Amino acid sequence: MNLSPHYQRSYSVSEQDQSNNPIKQLLDEHVAFRISCNDLLGFIERLERDGYRATITTSDYALMLKTRENIREHLNVHLIKEEEIFFPRLEKLVPQGRIKFLYLNYDHEYLRNYFEDFCSIVSDFENDRVPMHVTIRRLIETGRLIIHNLLQHILAEDTVYFEVAESGFSKSELDEMGNEMKRLEAKLKEQL
Repeated sequence: MNLSPHYQRSYSVSEQDQSNNPIKQLLDEHVAFRISCNDLLGFIERLERDGYRATITTSDYALMLKTRENIREHLNVHLIKEEEIFFPRLEKLVPQGRIKFLYLNYDHEYLRNYFEDFCSIVSDFENDRVPMHVTIRRLIETGRLIIHNLLQHILAEDTVYFEVAESGFSKSELDEMGNEMKRLEAKLKEQL
């Protein structure tokens, strides 16, 4: 099952330097996160199909490690860039924006909990802390929560918030945000 066509949306970010455009940066990251969700979904569906005979193969473990790395190095950084730079400015564009966009921050908290749970599952698997059937059940439950909630969150951002931002910010505001996001991302990745 490929989720991308349903969730992808095409945007025409203005002709400015797109590598510095914060909307383009966030949209590109969303594309990568949808691909990661598709990979995770295929893994989860196979585990569900296999039922009580399900096992984690070497390639499954590689996907688990890749997903954990994606969470730690990309998803968490993405959330911080949105919370510290993008959302506060976006809220100022819309009357009562802080209240109207509050759920975006709640979404981030739920997503962080699911991401943390996934990383714990991988750690438990690596250190043989729980039986295989427990690991598989937890992978299915947590993976489904991540996929559903992350894709719904991305859909809301792509179809509403980025459109508001694209028409609401000037080129200089977008450039400033883009530069700030790049600096923040570099700083956060240094700390990993």
